Amino acid sequence: MSRLLLAFALTGSLLYAQDADLASRAVSLLEQRCYVCHGASLAQSGLRLNSREAALQGGARGPAIVPGNTTQSRIVQAIRRTGDLSMPPGPKLADSEIAVLEKWIAGGATWPKSGPTPDKTWWSFQKPVRPAVPAIKEAWVRTPVDAFILSKLNAEKLKPAREADRRTLIRRAYLDLTGLPPTAEQIDKFANDPATDAYDKLVDELLASPRYGEKWGRHWLDLVRYGDTAGFEQDPYLLYSWRYRDWVIDSFNKDKPYDRFVKEQIASDELYPDDPVAMTGGGYYTVGPNRDMLYKVEDINRLETLQDWVDTTGSVFLGLSVGCARCHDHKFDPISTQDYYSLYGVFASCSEPIVVAPEEPGPVYHSPT
Repeated sequence: MSRLLLAFALTGSLLYAQDADLASRAVSLLEQRCYVCHGASLAQSGLRLNSREAALQGGARGPAIVPGNTTQSRIVQAIRRTGDLSMPPGPKLADSEIAVLEKWIAGGATWPKSGPTPDKTWWSFQKPVRPAVPAIKEAWVRTPVDAFILSKLNAEKLKPAREADRRTLIRRAYLDLTGLPPTAEQIDKFANDPATDAYDKLVDELLASPRYGEKWGRHWLDLVRYGDTAGFEQDPYLLYSWRYRDWVIDSFNKDKPYDRFVKEQIASDELYPDDPVAMTGGGYYTVGPNRDMLYKVEDINRLETLQDWVDTTGSVFLGLSVGCARCHDHKFDPISTQDYYSLYGVFASCSEPIVVAPEEPGPVYHSPT
């Protein structure tokens, strides 16, 4: 009897795995071939296919999917092109793809638990899940990152490279963390240090160096389109942009928490109006390109500035290219034109006061309010 129960259990697990795989493959097909017109942000003919509920409800022509009944499911008629619809536009789905969708619908059209949902269609909207660290106990593994690396190397039947000598290690550390090479004296000191934690102490020393913020702050400045001049034909100087640059460098050197780092840039005027250092972070909005791009055409300059603020806020802090929604609903990400101009309206109510810099160095209020 125990063997029989075990057989049933194994069979049930296998069937569940097959069903889950089938559901994932089917929904992935919908995502790849249908969501452009029937996804989270666009529902042509009132039809969305980005959730089971929406597919069963259907659109103007009725339910798209009838679980367990491929004949009555309009989506099958459309992809087989046997009814009044021929979908998707362009090349017909391959027979193997049609077979996947038919088998999935015949089996009940269940949605994968980890697959797309109405409000999390794309991978970028999925909540990150921390993976389990591979259980590898080898001397080479010193950190969880090492465990992942060695696990992959083992899977590919590869071996780790030999540990670099100290002269190589110190050059790598200096160039990676500060962007500057070590001096000959620093190399000799590290190479001859007998301490087992010499490398750990070296890294801590470099992280505490002011050069660290200069090296790594540069990546953030690139992301937020920092420049000392505004570009385009006039290319005017942004006289106080260096203050924002120094604020970024200082934030990196002080290991400022990321949530505070973000808040000081996008909402310091609301959250920290009495903190001049925090307010300097709002200068993020004043260091972009194409400011005053047209001589004495203030209305167009204002519109271009507002567009820059919306687009850059989306790309930097949301990881989304929202600029398409300036003219039409985004076809892939759930960003509508209404969303775009709602944020645009928030910035349209802002002004840019500029305080003349004092003689002594220090942060200056130069941000939208």
